Amino acid sequence: MNRETALFGLKLMLAAAGISVAIKYGGPYLALPERMPVVIGMILLPALVLAGILWRWQQQSPATPVKKGSLAAEEAEPEKSSQPDLD
Repeated sequence: MNRETALFGLKLMLAAAGISVAIKYGGPYLALPERMPVVIGMILLPALVLAGILWRWQQQSPATPVKKGSLAAEEAEPEKSSQPDLD
């Protein structure tokens, strides 16, 4: 593992710990109504935001080449028949 990867992992862990501390100690100070739509929104919003970011990232990235032997490659190419055409 190279130094850049380890540094990125450390930054990611520190950011996650910081967000966790902010939620734990700052969360009770937020005046949120205890209603079902708010609770469902708080649960679903992070997943929906991440799904949107990943979908957008996938749309902007160039198409990846299909590896030979993969299922997508088999569907893209019609199978060649071993029998000759009789037409």
